[in-house]
Amino acid sequence: MRYFRLIENLPGRDPLGFGMGPGRWNVNGTPVIYASSVSALNFLELLSIKGPIVTESSWKLVSLEVLGPIPELEVDDLPISWKNRPYPRTTQELGSIWAKRELSPCLKIPSCRIPLANFYQEHNLLINPLHPEFKQKIKVTDTWDVSFEVNR
Repeated sequence: MRYFRLIENLPGRDPLGFGMGPGRWNVNGTPVIYASSVSALNFLELLSIKGPIVTESSWKLVSLEVLGPIPELEVDDLPISWKNRPYPRTTQELGSIWAKRELSPCLKIPSCRIPLANFYQEHNLLINPLHPEFKQKIKVTDTWDVSFEVNR
């Protein structure tokens, strides 16, 4: 299945690179790569998290091919506060447990930016870069220079 992620266009930046910082679905120290099933959802996510400062950087849109079946987080398993801002510890712990237990290389999760009813068609993806099957299951297929600015 095809997925997308946005990365800042920096010299030497690996399209599958990752950091150790926290996010909605991981605690500090548990690396997780975030991607989306629709390229536009990446832009919506980043703009809603970081705000207009994103226009000051240049970006790359990375196309990924994820091989094999991808499990999904069941809607009934979502913590009640999963959409809260700032993100709750409950979602961070849920994603971190998934990553640390190496349950799968990827996990479909809903975006709190769009209606939950769209979860199965449009969703985010957690990718565990420390999973033993990471390099076999996730492949970069293309990259494009992109921008949040209309006139670039």
